[in-house]
Amino acid sequence: MLKRRLPALCLMWSLPVFAELNPQLLADNCLTCHQDHSASERDIPLLAGLPAQKIQQDLLDFKYGRKSATLMPRIAKGFSDDDLRLIADYLARD
Repeated sequence: MLKRRLPALCLMWSLPVFAELNPQLLADNCLTCHQDHSASERDIPLLAGLPAQKIQQDLLDFKYGRKSATLMPRIAKGFSDDDLRLIADYLARD
């Protein structure tokens, strides 16, 4: 499972510099893991249908250590608070 996601994870860690340029690129990258899953991957929450405020708060909680997970704290720390807001706003538009 990690082998499948390794290229996407590498891309996620290199993308924060592009947040101001294209929040869609960053938000779409989130869906690499946070979309419909097979039964073995249901521990990764779906983002579809969540309000922007909930997504943003979860991202901020990961960034500032108020919420734990395997990868999300490391990913969220690479973004500014404004970047996380832009990502959440974009994801909530669908």
